[in-house]
Amino acid sequence: MRPMQISYKRILTLISFAVFFSITVIFLQGCKPNKSQFSGTNAYQHVESLVDFGPRIPGSQAIENARLYIERKLQEFGWVMVRQSFNDDTPNGSIEFINLRARFPMIPDDGIEWKDGGNIILLCSHYDTKILKGIEFIGANDGGSSTGVLLELARVFSNSPEMARRVELVFFDGEEAIVDFTPTDGLYGSRHYAKFWRSAPIDKKPEAAYVLDLVGDKSMRIDPPYDSPSNLLSELYTAANNLGHRSLFGIYPTPITDDHVPLNAAGIPALNIIDSHYISKGKWHTAGDNLNSISEENMDIIGEVVEELIKIKLN
Repeated sequence: MRPMQISYKRILTLISFAVFFSITVIFLQGCKPNKSQFSGTNAYQHVESLVDFGPRIPGSQAIENARLYIERKLQEFGWVMVRQSFNDDTPNGSIEFINLRARFPMIPDDGIEWKDGGNIILLCSHYDTKILKGIEFIGANDGGSSTGVLLELARVFSNSPEMARRVELVFFDGEEAIVDFTPTDGLYGSRHYAKFWRSAPIDKKPEAAYVLDLVGDKSMRIDPPYDSPSNLLSELYTAANNLGHRSLFGIYPTPITDDHVPLNAAGIPALNIIDSHYISKGKWHTAGDNLNSISEENMDIIGEVVEELIKIKLN
């Protein structure tokens, strides 16, 4: 039996290959987005709690109960809350509406300058439901899913204070028209909120806004309106592509009336992240918009994509 003769050239080649392979693996791992802590199950459970209150009609006890729930959860996650209360004339007379604003302080006693939106990104949802005669409309998808996603994002962001401090969460009251959408009926909360920023100097206005709506349907597809700010739309597509969900994001060929409209008019670039085709699916503003129609998996996708989107925007 003859001992094997070792080729030092072969050994060096094998070592070089092993080092190259190790560096490549490390590089590719570094290029992958970190695994999100977002839980579609948690978001769904928030929606369950919201719909248990019944129709969240502006001025009702049910919507006040929803507000208290939202405030309690955000405070548990370390966020600081303020109510933005106002009265507005509607086809049913004067109604009190209440927007909720939340920011995350660096330290518990750190004061927040609510009039300074510089370097702030808005994440928005409405939490009210449409008044529908003869129907107990609970809005699991319409107003519920987006609110559940924002509450879960609040928990996730609280684990990254530097990121959280760059975000303001806004929950709009009165998105739904009391009768039909007109310039003075509907978008009550966002129209009032936008007034707050309209006259602010450019460097004091929020950097961008993302308005979530109708994001939980089992056959969800997100199609922002064609007139969306191009840079925000491009960043959304990049975030979705990074996570392998690009096929679920497209474009809608016409404008959409939603809470992004007053924000854009106030000089805040705003993107409507919405399932624009939901209206044609037969469940919009019907009793069919219930817990059985929404998906934990799709809310998980939306939450992770929005989290990735915020990371892109802040880098």
